[in-house]
Amino acid sequence: MRILLINSSFRKNGATAKILNEILKVLKTHDDIDASILHLSDFKLDYCKGCSQCFQTGECYLQDDAEHISNLIAEADAVVVGAPTYASSIPGQMKTLIDRGHFVMEQLNHGKYTLSVATYENADGISVVKSLNKLFLYSGAVLSGSICIKTVFNQEPLNSRSKKDNVRKQAERLYWNMTKRAKGNIIHRIIHHTVFHVGIKPFVLKEKTRYSGVLDHWKRRGIFNAAV
Repeated sequence: MRILLINSSFRKNGATAKILNEILKVLKTHDDIDASILHLSDFKLDYCKGCSQCFQTGECYLQDDAEHISNLIAEADAVVVGAPTYASSIPGQMKTLIDRGHFVMEQLNHGKYTLSVATYENADGISVVKSLNKLFLYSGAVLSGSICIKTVFNQEPLNSRSKKDNVRKQAERLYWNMTKRAKGNIIHRIIHHTVFHVGIKPFVLKEKTRYSGVLDHWKRRGIFNAAV
């Protein structure tokens, strides 16, 4: 099983990265797991131009790393996203990936298990968790859990037994949910069903030509028959 951990902080050794590395350490104790960390700061991501061309062609015309990252996510069985709290929200490069990454309309996380990780120093870390979980839920994922840790800038984020134990517990829970093929929270399933079948699906099917790229994504992700 393949798990992709995404660090959306520019800092590769900051609090968010350290928590992701702790999760990675736990996951790698299982022989059936292939897990790795992707640092968004290593990649070139241009801003979305709002042209909607990807809905028809299935991919963005901009020649950077967005499609590569999107493909890595598509190939994973589970996705963990870590984000620091900037101005009470997710960092800009994570939002750029969301805008470019074929998440919601194309249902990039269909059937995947996800874990959200947020760090903050003063306030609003929970806002980041909510943003990530909303993205996961609307894009078809099963929410495994979330981690929200208050820390001091440039200090060790896992400076207590309880914090480290919680991170390890969430990592093991992600592994357990994957191996048991857990269906997830019933309320979450109802929310996604409503978002997709009431909001997205009829909207796309009204103009199949304009959204042919979206339909292709659905077909590749095994939701085409249910959608049409």
